[in-house]
Amino acid sequence: MSSHNFAHQHGELLVQADAILTAVTVGTEAAMRDLPARRLAFSRLVNSHCSVEIRLVNTRTPLFDQDPKNRQLIRRFHDELLMWRGDLMDCNANWPQRRVAEDSAGFLAVFRGLTDRLKGRVRWEEEIFYPAIMGIPARR
Repeated sequence: MSSHNFAHQHGELLVQADAILTAVTVGTEAAMRDLPARRLAFSRLVNSHCSVEIRLVNTRTPLFDQDPKNRQLIRRFHDELLMWRGDLMDCNANWPQRRVAEDSAGFLAVFRGLTDRLKGRVRWEEEIFYPAIMGIPARR
């Protein structure tokens, strides 16, 4: 997969995250019934996207890690990704369907925070990280 495909997947990740927020906000029986499948699809996309992205970054690392600035970007890439994915796993473990239905506001607060961080992460990767490490132009 090329780094250009990541931008498309980033868009899909954001669409799926927003669909989860919308489903819980609407809160209808139908929306809540579809929520587990939406959350599972989102988690699967996160996992597949991240594993491929990490492999690509790791293959590029030896070419760029001589520069301290690039080493710092690569470290940030891995550290923040690991933290965000861990927080998503915590969300999935601590917010089963029944709890989401009982406390939708609590779930929304947690998941909206994850979504906001994801949006910032996507922006950082596309505007700063990919251009520096992958040598591709920043996406505007």
